[in-house]
Amino acid sequence: MSAWNILDENLPDASLPQRAQFRATRCLPGEIAPYVLLPGDPGRAARIAAEWFDGGTLVMANREFHSYTGTFQGLPVSVISTGLGSPGTAMVVQDLKPLGVKAAIRVGTAGSVNSDVAPGDIVIGTAAVRDEGTSHKFVPAIYPAAADFHLTSELCNAASAREVSAHLGLVHTSDAFNSPTLADDVVRYSAANVLAFEMEAATVLTLGSLLSLPTACIFSIDGWVANVAKGNTVPDANARDKGLVNAIDLALDALLAYSKRAHSKKGE
Repeated sequence: MSAWNILDENLPDASLPQRAQFRATRCLPGEIAPYVLLPGDPGRAARIAAEWFDGGTLVMANREFHSYTGTFQGLPVSVISTGLGSPGTAMVVQDLKPLGVKAAIRVGTAGSVNSDVAPGDIVIGTAAVRDEGTSHKFVPAIYPAAADFHLTSELCNAASAREVSAHLGLVHTSDAFNSPTLADDVVRYSAANVLAFEMEAATVLTLGSLLSLPTACIFSIDGWVANVAKGNTVPDANARDKGLVNAIDLALDALLAYSKRAHSKKGE
């Protein structure tokens, strides 16, 4: 039996009309918590649910979009894998607001283009270069892909509280992991003080702004983009995994603090 069959065995029918209207997640309102993590990798989503959530339960698995819901220190939370790249990511983000989500943080990996940002380091993205195609279908290129200030501030506060050193700045989003222009892109964007390259953040941040859904992003650095441009695509797995633990910790701390801020603002 394949892994897909195992995942699907006890799950609801994703083709039901009421589920199919949520084209990526195939989840229904009430199945996804108000606070969400967005990794790319379905395996990472499963790990987060198993190791960080209390009572983490697989809600739905549709293609690369695997959704788990549980709690973190009493806060209802979900994790949804977006798959690789911006098109699928956009579909997930479009599902979030109708599902009742109040804030989402992309937790991913990225490659460094800055000599001060080493494998295993944490990068908190303040904004993203929109060097991908998906977000341009929603709004012209002049529109910025900016992270929510309050949610990003909570990521920074969490890093300080846990004494985790984190770099704060710009990231670059592309549709291509490697391309003939990559070496030139590394030179151009590193000179422009971009910290890291990845493949989803610009779409998460742009659509978050357009949908009035607070979004932010945090990354574990898994290697040097210049190495990829030279043909060495092997990541530093040990450094990446160490950084991911920190990134997940900080993202969940930030969502918890953000939810308390939201409740306090409402006088709850």
